[in-house]
This record gives sequence, structure tokens and C-alpha cells, in this order.
Amino acid sequence: MTDMLFDYDHILMLSEYRVPDPHAHLASHIVMGIGGELHVMADGQDFDAGAVIIASDLIHTVYMDRGDMLLYLFDTTSDYDRALNEKYLHGEKYAVLDSEITAGLIEIYEKNGHDLKQSDSEMLARLGLSRIEGRIDERITDSLSLLKEIETIPSDIAEILCKKACLSKSRFCHLFKEQMGISLHRYIALDKMKKGYIHYLQDNNITEAAIRAGFDTPSHFASTCKRMFGISFSEFIRS
Repeated sequence: MTDMLFDYDHILMLSEYRVPDPHAHLASHIVMGIGGELHVMADGQDFDAGAVIIASDLIHTVYMDRGDMLLYLFDTTSDYDRALNEKYLHGEKYAVLDSEITAGLIEIYEKNGHDLKQSDSEMLARLGLSRIEGRIDERITDSLSLLKEIETIPSDIAEILCKKACLSKSRFCHLFKEQMGISLHRYIALDKMKKGYIHYLQDNNITEAAIRAGFDTPSHFASTCKRMFGISFSEFIRS
């Protein structure tokens, strides 16, 4: 059983995959076991836990003998990643999440009928994670609207957005990061993956979904997913 919620700076995913190979990827994350404990290998240590927080680019594996896992994946340029490090990791590579907080997260998920979209904001609030809020510049909201409207992201999308905002690329990238709490490059990469996921749900064809989203090839789509989140898109579908 697998389900997934995409937001522009994080993903919440339900999965039951077993014993994935040790890997590292470009996302910090929280893994929670539903109905049992996790088996964790991180930074050369093996242990069991109800939930674990793992920093990005750390070789690890997390699995369960039975039951599902809830996974939060946070982009490393996001406000959520910053808050996760400040509140929980404190410069360490991993941390076991408090059992009371873990129970509260699972309770939210079950209360909402296993609805990831409904649970997401409540779970983030329970974790004490938040974005830096503020009025978003109109040039950024216009750019976000453009990205939302198009179904395929062209290779020169950054230049298109800069031109639309009447700003140099360096100034626009700085403004985007300041306003959104995530770099423009990573936002575009995540949005492209989100579009690929949506296209796959519509067409049930990985090749078509990858090309429609703006990837050069299906393998590029799968490898980008693997690099950022530790699981290729084809592996996600098979799970």
C-alpha cells in the first residue's frame, strides 16, 4: 500500500516496502512505524525505534517486518529542514523521535482516516515545524501561478521566470529563496517530479509521464527521484 502527498518543499509518503538497500539522498526525513517498530541502520549504528529523524546525505536504511511506514521528506533548502535541524537534530546526523510525539502523529493520521492531505498540516504543527511566513512578493506569486498552469516544464524555465519578473537571474533566485524558503532550482525540480506523478496517475505510463513533465527521458525521471529521495519512481510504483 503506497500513497503520497507532494508539496513544494516536502513530501509525505505512506509505504510498506521492505529492507531497502542502504542509501543516501538529498532530503532530510522523519520515518514513523505504524503498528510496530522500525529497524534502523544509520551512521553505522543498528537500532529499533518507533520513529527516527535522519539528516540528508547520510547512508541509512529503515524498514519494518510488517505494517506501513509514514515518511516525511524535506528539501534541504527549505524552512522545514532548518527547523528540523534546530529543534531535533542539533547538528547530529540522526535522532530518535520522542515516543509521545510519535504516538501523537500516528493518532492524527488515524483520526483523519489515513488521509495524508488532511493529516499533513496537523502533523507538522505537532512536530513544531513551520515555514517563515510573510507577504509574498507579487513577482513570486506570478511565477508560481505560471508554474502551476503549465503541464510541461521547459529546460529554460528559470530564464522564462526571470524575464517575467523583470529581474536578473541572481536577483530573482535570491528573492525566490527569501520569499519561499527553498531555492528556485530545487522548487523547479520538485514541481517537475510532482507533475510527473500527476501525469502518471492520469495515464498510467511512466514514459509519457516523464516526457510530459519535462524530463529528457524516463530514466532521468527515475534517477532524479532516486537521487533526491532514495527511491526511483519505478520502485515507488512497484511498492
